[in-house]
Amino acid sequence: MSHISRDEFRKALYKLRVNGSFSNHEIDEVENIFYSSLHESGPSAGISSEELKKSIHYLKHHPENHHLSHDEIGKLEEILRHYL
Repeated sequence: MSHISRDEFRKALYKLRVNGSFSNHEIDEVENIFYSSLHESGPSAGISSEELKKSIHYLKHHPENHHLSHDEIGKLEEILRHYL
């Protein structure tokens, strides 16, 4: 199964900051959402397709818990799926 590595995640965040105009606060929120997935060890290290799906679902259905717009969530999903 494919996973998004820490390095790939950093590249994705860079793209979001530069091309997607995410603020530092929004980047911090994204890092917090995926923190546990990125700090696993062994074969489950990184963000799996299922973890990405669940996290995006959470963001879309709990807008009161973060500062990302619907469009930003779409950009985040698109860029991260590129690395799967």
